[in-house]
Amino acid sequence: MKKLLGILVLGILLSFNANADDIKDFQIEGISIGDKLFDHITLNQFNDWEEYKYYYKDKKFIIVPCKLTSKQYDQIGCTIKNTFDGNYKIYAINGTIKFPNDISKCFKKKNEVTNVLKDLLSNTEMINRGTYTHDADPTGNSKQTVVDFEFKSSAYIRVVCHDWSEKLTKENGWTDEFKVYLTSKELRYFIDNIAYE
Repeated sequence: MKKLLGILVLGILLSFNANADDIKDFQIEGISIGDKLFDHITLNQFNDWEEYKYYYKDKKFIIVPCKLTSKQYDQIGCTIKNTFDGNYKIYAINGTIKFPNDISKCFKKKNEVTNVLKDLLSNTEMINRGTYTHDADPTGNSKQTVVDFEFKSSAYIRVVCHDWSEKLTKENGWTDEFKVYLTSKELRYFIDNIAYE
């Protein structure tokens, strides 16, 4: 049985084994990579939340809500493989805090969390990726500012601010936001090599 240590990182709750060197040892609000989605939500909720799902290219992976309420986040999402076998394993978890029309507050939160995680995640490589365009916006007007904490397996914990364009805010309702991601090796490969081709 894993011994978990809960740490509140300036409003971001991560639980992890003190000697963790595998992304599966980490949690966001009790959810870990490798868990089954239906250990956290019901089949009815999964079916009822279609409007909140995000489908990657070819619908191979889907981001779905996976926790109803949270004291730390505005929303929590899980990424599953679209296998249609009813055994939806979680490949990534994200927690979101919204900063509508206030990207500077998002940057402040990202910097605070990054500084704390830098000290806690000594078994990862910290990579400051800077600011660049987001692949989800073909106009190139949406930006993201990213810091990754990479494991040897190539799984990662990402801390990011998304600065969405006015067009995407109007059309999709997307607002500027802070996110923390726990992402598996398999999903990372898909995102880096297939999802936005």
